[in-house]
Amino acid sequence: MLSDKILDFYAELLDETISYSKDHSVGTLLAFNNVFVSYLQEAGVTNLADCEIINFKKTADKIRLDGYSYSEYFHSLTLLISDFNQKTKIEKLGKTDIDKILKQAVKFYRSSKTEYFGESEESGEGYKAYEYIKQYSEETEVINIILITNNEAVLYVPKDMVVGKTTIKFDVWDIERLYQCLFQNVQAAQVVIRLKSKYSKPLHLIKVADENPAYDCYIGVISCELLAKIYKDEGQKLIERNVRSFLQATGKINRGIRDTLSSEPYMFMAYNNGISTIAESIEIDEEKSTNELAVITVLNGWQIVNGGQTTASVYNAYQSKTDLNRVSVQIKLTVIKNEEKTSEIIANISKYANSQNKINMSDFSANDEYHIRMEQLSRNTYIPADRGKSLDRWFYERARGQYLVEVNRQPTPALKKQFKEHNPKSRCISKTVAAKCIMAWRGFPHIVSKGLETNFIIFSEMIKKGEISHPSEEVYKDMISKVILFNECDKIIAEHKFGGFKAQQNYYTIALIGKYFSDKVDSDFIWSTQSISPAIAQIIEKVMYLVWNHFMNPTTPGVNIGQWCKKADCWELLQRRFEKEEL
Repeated sequence: MLSDKILDFYAELLDETISYSKDHSVGTLLAFNNVFVSYLQEAGVTNLADCEIINFKKTADKIRLDGYSYSEYFHSLTLLISDFNQKTKIEKLGKTDIDKILKQAVKFYRSSKTEYFGESEESGEGYKAYEYIKQYSEETEVINIILITNNEAVLYVPKDMVVGKTTIKFDVWDIERLYQCLFQNVQAAQVVIRLKSKYSKPLHLIKVADENPAYDCYIGVISCELLAKIYKDEGQKLIERNVRSFLQATGKINRGIRDTLSSEPYMFMAYNNGISTIAESIEIDEEKSTNELAVITVLNGWQIVNGGQTTASVYNAYQSKTDLNRVSVQIKLTVIKNEEKTSEIIANISKYANSQNKINMSDFSANDEYHIRMEQLSRNTYIPADRGKSLDRWFYERARGQYLVEVNRQPTPALKKQFKEHNPKSRCISKTVAAKCIMAWRGFPHIVSKGLETNFIIFSEMIKKGEISHPSEEVYKDMISKVILFNECDKIIAEHKFGGFKAQQNYYTIALIGKYFSDKVDSDFIWSTQSISPAIAQIIEKVMYLVWNHFMNPTTPGVNIGQWCKKADCWELLQRRFEKEEL
């Protein structure tokens, strides 16, 4: 039996989906997928970072796909498929239903290996997904197929399967699991490593003598073969708190690690900096342990907070049949005793631990001061009213789920309704979406095209460097005006049905307006009216056609437009073409 809180969350999610559908002029299934995935992205589900949401379905062939993404960091492809319930009552999703839905995504992947899409329309969503999968086919080592649903799924996830030489892993996110992830923070606690009973290899680590109330620390080595086997079983769940999961690594370091493992395994310990890990608790074989040496049999809530790249590379070498039997890597294990300081300790380990790549401090921070101040401004800045006192506001969501928490804090149904009237979900803006709108306006459409997470990292760096204005009421209102401009641009482009690359067309249209028509955009007018002028709407319509013509005429015929949009030369060429009136 689901709790009342989960039932309320279901109703809120349904309302948000309907609002998204109306605001973005898309179907409810597409709206649901965008809303649900945005929650998972904000919660740190790494294999859905920068997921491209689509709506492809061939009922007669029993093939369907709702989204896709690729992680260069993990060499993993993620395919998304959904089950959306529009009814007011939650239904049960059984084992047979789960298998049936997931098989449609598996069939899409299998079909991408054949000539199935050969005759498809090249601008179609299915063909673009096929082209995307094909582009990364040789590098892909693992495929994650994820089912999302607002129904209640039975406790069942299909076993891994192998297609060709590639392992396919499955996962299921239902309404209850999403609620737990957002509001009960249970995700990391799911990782329990039974070193003795499952792997027959307990860890022998030296306990650091320093006693303190915050944590215990252990150091030593872990067999690379054991590390690879654990990663094979647990996957990216081990590295959910390693912020570098979101970064698009070049792969050069990974190849260097694999080369060392293959050609000079005896040098691996000397060349590698090791891994830093945390655990919520551990179990120790007391009989075999001493005061100095702990024989650890179970790791509860184990996370790799630094060294994710090493772990993934060791796993890749293991999959390539490299002999890791005599290769080990250094390990530091921090067992956190003070739960209140868990997040702080993890952040500081990530910041200060040695790493193979240079990583800026901003990679590990959303720059709390900036976002806290924006949050405060949103709660105290009211939209101008035509008459009388204004009670309407935008709601800046510094952390995903804040809006729902605030709604549910209202003590009565009447007050809850009143709150939603003055703070509608359509005016709830997350920090990543705000960053997207600002960065597009400032002339970085190629960076925004790389995805919300990548864009947010760059945005955070700019905040740290002082390149983004410090929050004030004026800065806050200007940010909201850019969000409104972006949303209106999105609606206008959607109405014209160009047939693909709508997100990128939005980014580049806003960027072109920001550079060449900024004097026509009156932020004060947009803020006071909460809308754009007809003149700006006309500029959007003019510019969006120029951007589309640019996309349809790349410098290299046949190039993947979605990938081209991520490159700076795409933006630079658009500016040159605009200035020379070549569009």
